[in-house]
Amino acid sequence: MNAVEDREVVEEINRRTGAGLTVTGRAEFGKLGGAIYAEWPDGRPAVVTRFLGTAAEARRTAETLAHVRDRGLPVPRHDLVAELDDGVCFVQERLPSAPPRPLSPARMEAIVAVNDRFAGALADRPEVPAPPLTRRRDPDPRHRTLADHGPRGRRVLDLVNRATERAQAEPAGTDLVHTDLSGANVLFDAAGTATGVVDWNLGAFRGDRHFALVQTRFDREWFVQSPGADPVETAAAHRLDAILAERIAPDTLRRYWAQWLLHHLDRAIRTAGPEAVAWHLDLAESRLA
Repeated sequence: MNAVEDREVVEEINRRTGAGLTVTGRAEFGKLGGAIYAEWPDGRPAVVTRFLGTAAEARRTAETLAHVRDRGLPVPRHDLVAELDDGVCFVQERLPSAPPRPLSPARMEAIVAVNDRFAGALADRPEVPAPPLTRRRDPDPRHRTLADHGPRGRRVLDLVNRATERAQAEPAGTDLVHTDLSGANVLFDAAGTATGVVDWNLGAFRGDRHFALVQTRFDREWFVQSPGADPVETAAAHRLDAILAERIAPDTLRRYWAQWLLHHLDRAIRTAGPEAVAWHLDLAESRLA
């Protein structure tokens, strides 16, 4: 989006809800291209983001996050769910944070620690669903995407199936799960303490909080494999590998990788070029063999 589009989005929210928001800027970082910074009529800062789902799912997410926020967990208050012509937006609390810095091993440990605060957070909320990536589909169109990709795709699909064959027998867990727990979605203060987890634009789910950390590690692989990779960023990724190995049984960790990689491979094969698809296949073979 640009500044004109940002104003149009906020103006539509105001027309539909009477919120009275004004645009004040745009987030520099963020996997969805940055969020719109806005202000309520009383001067309170707000953040406007797109929700990638239905209005009903957005309202469920906002209510779930309100439930855990009331219990002291570091998530933003979601003040408004706005249905627009082309989708759904959140208007949420803007949490304070320091400017972003490289993700060091210490900061990675802080991400793990703030994610640990979600342990058992939804023990009394059995109606909150498990992450979509952990649910069985029969038939699963993502399997067809891999199978149709050729011999290598079929070999990776076989690895995925072996890793997930007992998934239905696994307990769902009672933790709050963020399904896009990237480094950009954890806020830090000037001292390097993780202060908030933001961008719940894919939903809030109930399960094993460690499942979210596998996505964190997937996200870091782009940094590790990039030309001239920062050794600090690489060390952070290796620290997370060690934490995952310490905390998650090998079969479960392989299953979590399979569920994430099936999701990412399906999207890459359908939308990305050969180089990106090969990158995903390389990672799948290294993690699932």
